[in-house]
Amino acid sequence: MKRVIFYGILIFIFSILVGYYFSVLWKNGGSGIAYEEQKNETDVEETGWEEEKVSYNASFALKKYYNECGHFKFQYSELPIELVNLSREEVEEAYPDWDVEEFSSNNVVLSQKINNVCDEHYVLKLVDDSIDIYHVGASGELELYKSTDISGDYLTSTDVSNLESGIYVYGMGNLNSAIEDFE
Repeated sequence: MKRVIFYGILIFIFSILVGYYFSVLWKNGGSGIAYEEQKNETDVEETGWEEEKVSYNASFALKKYYNECGHFKFQYSELPIELVNLSREEVEEAYPDWDVEEFSSNNVVLSQKINNVCDEHYVLKLVDDSIDIYHVGASGELELYKSTDISGDYLTSTDVSNLESGIYVYGMGNLNSAIEDFE
């Protein structure tokens, strides 16, 4: 009885080894090289790598930094058709004056530094007893943007004094809020 168990275990172990050998042989395409031997031949296997490219439905934005005032303007726009299927390097070549700030197949953000002030600076002034809005230009010059019907007759002396020297406002939202304060 002990011999039967011994031979049974021996046959079981032999069948496992034969099964392992044929599985390695099948895995290697019938070359007959054992897996361990093949592993020592090549330590590193090359894999396929495909460069990321801009897809047709990617979002596209332009970001302009204004050095003199420290503000930036972020503007989403429609993806130019010539950018579709381009890699990061190809986008950099197509837009040499812009930096590629973000790049993926679904999102492209180009940024640019501008040595100027942005166009969101305004000054409120009291002129001829009404409030005028001036746009501050690149070199600091004031250009009339809009005249309002708000009279200086109903303003406090502090408001009149501030408006005579000029109240600087940044952004259209802040401009509208300041005008509403005087109405």
